[in-house]
Amino acid sequence: MKRPLVLLLIAFALTFATAMLPSQRTFAQCGGPPDKIKATKTVAGSFKGFEVGDYMHAVITKTNGKEVSFFLGHNESIQYFLVTHKGQQLTITYQIVDSYIEEAGGVQRIERISSVRAGTLTDAAWWRQQRKGSSVSKLRTKYDEMVAKAQLN
Repeated sequence: MKRPLVLLLIAFALTFATAMLPSQRTFAQCGGPPDKIKATKTVAGSFKGFEVGDYMHAVITKTNGKEVSFFLGHNESIQYFLVTHKGQQLTITYQIVDSYIEEAGGVQRIERISSVRAGTLTDAAWWRQQRKGSSVSKLRTKYDEMVAKAQLN
């Protein structure tokens, strides 16, 4: 297969796979207890790439050089913000959450990114800017290939 087609297929598979993540289903849909946020913390570092298995995680290289991995779930705006700000100094806000994950057999404690900031620009403000002049499908076309290229495994 030609490289552009392979990349397009990978991007499509990522979009489809992450669209059905249990962490994003409502309590009524998955039948488990609602999420319980235990703590909210921040870490400074730069985005290295994505680890993709059953779920998508963002790998962050902290300012001290150590790497940490955070659960992403299906949050396209954060995924796209991370890939467009790769290598830049970021402030990542994450939550320690007891979340029902059906495939893991019940409630698991996870560390999930809730927001990202590059300087004064937040992922939410950036996403609003992106959405002003484009549809979600056009943004997926624009950024999904970048997400696929940022996979580490």
